[in-house]
Amino acid sequence: MLTAITLLAAIAAAPATPGAATPVPNDPATTAETTAPQEAAALPEAPVTPGAATDAAPKSRLKLGVGIRGRYDLRFNDAGANGQRRTSSHLSFDTLALTADYDSEHFFGAAQYRFYGGSFIYGKASGYQNYPGEVNYLMYGYAGAKLSRKDTVTLGVQAVPFDEQYWGSSLLDDLGFVLGMEETYNLGVKYAHKGDRQQFQLGFFPSSGPDGMGISLDGSRYSTNIARADSYVPNGSQNDERNMVIGSARTTLVNPVGKGGFKLDAMGSAWISTIHNFDTNRNGSKHLFAASLIATRGPWHAKTLVARQDINPRNPGRNDMITVGGFDASYNIATHGTYVFAEIGRDIDTGHFPLNVQPYLNYGKFIKDAAGFADSERFDLGAVWTSKHSKHVKVFSELLVGRNDPYVGAGQFISGGAQGGDNRYKVSFMLVAGYYF
Repeated sequence: MLTAITLLAAIAAAPATPGAATPVPNDPATTAETTAPQEAAALPEAPVTPGAATDAAPKSRLKLGVGIRGRYDLRFNDAGANGQRRTSSHLSFDTLALTADYDSEHFFGAAQYRFYGGSFIYGKASGYQNYPGEVNYLMYGYAGAKLSRKDTVTLGVQAVPFDEQYWGSSLLDDLGFVLGMEETYNLGVKYAHKGDRQQFQLGFFPSSGPDGMGISLDGSRYSTNIARADSYVPNGSQNDERNMVIGSARTTLVNPVGKGGFKLDAMGSAWISTIHNFDTNRNGSKHLFAASLIATRGPWHAKTLVARQDINPRNPGRNDMITVGGFDASYNIATHGTYVFAEIGRDIDTGHFPLNVQPYLNYGKFIKDAAGFADSERFDLGAVWTSKHSKHVKVFSELLVGRNDPYVGAGQFISGGAQGGDNRYKVSFMLVAGYYF
């Protein structure tokens, strides 16, 4: 909690001035990414409370969008074909996203479909034919109704209400995404109330989002979900998450006085579900709880979060780990542990320079209960660059330092989130440029 108190105190005092050794298909050390909050302004995204009504009733409108991104990766701890350590550099295609967004006085809806492939990430060495669109899936797709100015109900594949949809500013999200806690999309119904000082959401999700097109058994999807393991995952499990009851509540503790004043919100979340094992046909359980503080003052923002995970999968073998999947691949994570996260960032007006910048620094750590399991952690120093002359262009840059992090460094992917990898820090740099129209 010392880190949390230090971050929040800094925000309160700040001046409010304007302004892989064994190849596996699609190692997400280079592929996992999400639509961060900054990107949402350019590419229509599902808001935290989709379709929340406002005082002024909107006219009916349908907005279609296309986003295309390229990326540059510099991986300081990569591995060659024979397992030799090396630094690698890659310039490649990243994502094509098609989006539809509808809003009216009483109804709303949105959908996004994503296409990957044809890059070094989905190479022939990992079993792909390597053409654009070879991996594709629905990110989200939902429809909803506005019950009142403050109340909505939404049905479809949507972000679950576990804390905020995006915990930090990173394009990669943070370790919470790796564990399936952050920005998770499932199929179900959700009720949301957005008051002036209090907000709450409650949803029931019978299943995770649908598996898309790719070569993974059950991992061709955007968010990290409990899934059936691919053959290359040692001690992989065959599970499915069902009947999820997920809710969150947010309250404003300190209201800003005037524009740019200090604001402090507190948030609590709960996630309870059934874990079905296909090998034994038995049902286990998942209990996940989180609490967070969110602070803003002028251009500054800070957040601190702690989450507790307890999964009892009732597997035929090991129950201290479970397989999850995403981005057309699967890997193991520990079933019992505590996750802590903190971020601080600021929006900067660069004056006459043609780009504004939003730098941020965050840190996440997964503290595992099982004896002999090495903890996972990640530092992320990043920035979002936006053009002052064109709303169509955004650039994201991130320096990632991870230890036992499935997404950072070769040899960590399959077991980094469970037993751990080699317990050494790995470093990578990523630059993603997107054009949205």
